[in-house]
Amino acid sequence: MELNSKEQILAIFKQSIVSFMDELIDQFPRETGLILARIFLKDQIPIQVTMHNFIAKIEKDNGLLKRMIKNRNEVFFLENNVFSVDSAGENYALSGGTVNHFRNLWLSDLDKEDRNTIWKWFESFAAMAKKYQEACAEPAFG
Repeated sequence: MELNSKEQILAIFKQSIVSFMDELIDQFPRETGLILARIFLKDQIPIQVTMHNFIAKIEKDNGLLKRMIKNRNEVFFLENNVFSVDSAGENYALSGGTVNHFRNLWLSDLDKEDRNTIWKWFESFAAMAKKYQEACAEPAFG
């Protein structure tokens, strides 16, 4: 499916984040913060806010986090919480608090295959963010 409209990209981005959270919840059922994060990301935070925040974070510092994803630098997970959102003075964090669950999960007993899968998810999120930025830059015809 070709992604060519902002709305399509946002819908797929949201669906992908929810699926990613579902996979994490299945693998780490005791991480209750993930359940709360899934609820917030699916039903409470507008997907445009999540996307714009994700883009702002990965593009900050000349694209530092985007390069970390591309190079699979694990510092990305250890020192960043890319799905925390500041919007209209409100702070929504992926964990529902200040804990970075990705750091905790990354430091757990994930095997190489699990880490590779998580990297693939973030590579796809970064690719969707790029597509969204391109769609926003294109003039609207109508």
